[in-house]
Amino acid sequence: MVKLSERLQIIYGMVPECDVICDVGCDHGYLAIALLEGAVASHAIAMDVNKGPLNSAKENVELYGLLDKVDFRLSDGLKKLAVSEADTICICGMGGALITRILDAGIEVAKSAKTLILEPQSEYDKLREFLVRNHFSILDEELCIEEGKIYPIIKVCYTPDSSAVLSAAELMYGPVIIKKKLPLFKRLLEKNKNEYLSILDKLSLQKNIAEGSPIQKRIDELKENLSIIDNLTGEMEG
Repeated sequence: MVKLSERLQIIYGMVPECDVICDVGCDHGYLAIALLEGAVASHAIAMDVNKGPLNSAKENVELYGLLDKVDFRLSDGLKKLAVSEADTICICGMGGALITRILDAGIEVAKSAKTLILEPQSEYDKLREFLVRNHFSILDEELCIEEGKIYPIIKVCYTPDSSAVLSAAELMYGPVIIKKKLPLFKRLLEKNKNEYLSILDKLSLQKNIAEGSPIQKRIDELKENLSIIDNLTGEMEG
């Protein structure tokens, strides 16, 4: 059985049983291998925009004797995946803006999947905003930590009639993560608070900050973020 990192193990646990799993940005192919070995998926499509990771994935899949169960495609995002070809699509280990771009460019393919597992490593609020605006419902969320950084993992599905509206706090931290009150979530709030306070202290040292200037806008943004953190911390302790 292939050994997964803690991050990939959490992603693995969020994938439902399915016929075909598509791993976009497959890296070494370990997630697809594990899902096939665990009989979570019957077939896998491993895709990457670069030949190197794709070749590495193919070598590993061959090592585990699963070549007959995996298709390999050099693809920019979802371009080489057809509508309804995959039940589950995983797009993990990328910036939130890149994941948003991939989904937007292949929106009909994304909508046709029963489940999407997304792991953005930045700009979480913008990704969640895109998902809600395009009628994707957030089914579940988890937090993972890798190399000292904490990332969300978001499980969604397309629901045409959904009309969810997320608050600023939910866009930033995730509605399910907030409800779960995970220990790692408290750690994330403390980490972010310390970072925001440090930046705010440095910006506040500057003199003659003009109203409406980029610096003032950043100060206002940091204060708003700190207010959100204080409210969430109070809810967790209440």
